[in-house]
Amino acid sequence: MPRALIVDDSRYQRFLIIQALEGLFTPEEAADGREAMALFEDALRRGEPFELVVMDILMPVLSGHDALAGIRRLENQYGVEAGKRTPAVMLSSLDDPANMLRAQFESGAQAFVTKPFTPRNLLEALASLGLVENPLGGDTDEEFPCKAF
Repeated sequence: MPRALIVDDSRYQRFLIIQALEGLFTPEEAADGREAMALFEDALRRGEPFELVVMDILMPVLSGHDALAGIRRLENQYGVEAGKRTPAVMLSSLDDPANMLRAQFESGAQAFVTKPFTPRNLLEALASLGLVENPLGGDTDEEFPCKAF
C-alpha cells in the first residue's frame, strides 16, 4: 500500500486525516514541520519515498509552508525529477488567497483543503490529483470544494 506522511501539530487532526485515508495509504505521522522533513529525508535515503504528503500550515517549530519548501529542496538534493515529486496537499484553517498562492508557488503544494474538512473533501482533493478514485462516483458535474492547483 502506498505511504502517506501526515503532518499536523494536532493529534486529533492527524487522527481525522488517517481515518479519511484508511485503506488507501499507510500513514506515518509527524507533529511538526521539522519532524516531517526528517522522516521525509529518511524515506528518500532508504529509497522508499512517500507517495503523498498531507500537511497543516500553522504548526510550531517549522510551519507547513517552510517544511514543504524544505521537502522540495530535499527532493532536488536527492535527484527527484520535478515530474516525480511527492504530491502534497496543504490542509489549513487559513483560507485566504495569499496562503493558497503561497502553498502552490512557494511551498510546492498541488492542492489546498480548508479546515474543518470532511473525509470526502480530502478524497476529492486526492481524486483531483489522480491519487484515488473520485468519491463522487464519476459525477463530474459537481464542483470539488478543494482548491487543486
